[in-house]
Amino acid sequence: MKRILHIVGDSKYGGGSYIILRLAQMAKQQGWQPAVLTTDPVFQQVLSEHQIPTVPLECIWREINPLRDWQGYRRLRAYLAQERYDLVHTHTSKGGFIGRAAAWHARIPAVVHTVHGFAFHEQSRPWAVKLYAGLERLAARWCHRIVTVSEYHRRWALELGIGTPQQLRAIPNGIEPQRVAPQIAPDALRQQLHIAPDMRVILSTGRLATQKGLEYLIQAVRLLQSADLPPFVVLIAGEGPLRERLERQACEAGVGEQVRFLGFWRAVGDLLAIADIVALPSLREGLSIALLEAMAAGKPIITTTIGSNLEATDNGSAAKLVPPKDPVSLANALREWLLHPE
Repeated sequence: MKRILHIVGDSKYGGGSYIILRLAQMAKQQGWQPAVLTTDPVFQQVLSEHQIPTVPLECIWREINPLRDWQGYRRLRAYLAQERYDLVHTHTSKGGFIGRAAAWHARIPAVVHTVHGFAFHEQSRPWAVKLYAGLERLAARWCHRIVTVSEYHRRWALELGIGTPQQLRAIPNGIEPQRVAPQIAPDALRQQLHIAPDMRVILSTGRLATQKGLEYLIQAVRLLQSADLPPFVVLIAGEGPLRERLERQACEAGVGEQVRFLGFWRAVGDLLAIADIVALPSLREGLSIALLEAMAAGKPIITTTIGSNLEATDNGSAAKLVPPKDPVSLANALREWLLHPE
């Protein structure tokens, strides 16, 4: 039986994790023996529930530390040389760089990397794009295929000289319809969350990380406080390194009661069932799973004008688009919807 290892590292559970889980499940159905290298406890638990083995090898950390990263590379290369996987599939920027280097130099027969989103985005400073694109060009030498999750990112990679046309493939993210099917009655969940029947629900799902732009959503909610609007609540579902900071920001802005942090919420379909609108103020995405979920659930959406969102929404025909990092435009879009939800 052929063996495949997905390399993630310590990246926290998010939309990309769902894609990796589904890839592992499909590989298993086709007769492969998959495993996932991750040190995130939440992702490990999810994989265990689906009978996907995990490799808890500590070798890839989010923080950049040259000495520790070099040690992690050597540890991973030694592990791969010993285990002799038939295919190594890397994910995330850090996991992709160290993972590809280790797999290539351990002489793994097939090395694939998926770009779930670059470490830079459209608003990044030129020096950051130049630096990270240079690292991606180097890492492209250590793999046979590079998969982007949107056509936009495939074209951008080619423009930046990351990989070759022969290496690059665009395979858009997708979700199964049952993923957004509610498991409990919406009225019961509203009662559980103490949401009044006449209160509008604005939902935002995803990892609480800088790239999701949630600080601008909180700023937008603050701008709506003086308006004569129907009552509404903002539900933010997800975990991540910015949770404490975002909660503090909401309290300091005077919207701590109106913006609720639910933490990690596995049954996203339940939340979508009570949501009146979905707000996703991302700064960068590969191809947002949260956006696909909201579209599959048939919800009104406000999101940003970043490249992959334009692609997914057909240039805004399936969502209201606002510029990233623009709380005023976001507040105006929310105000318009609250006053005229039809």
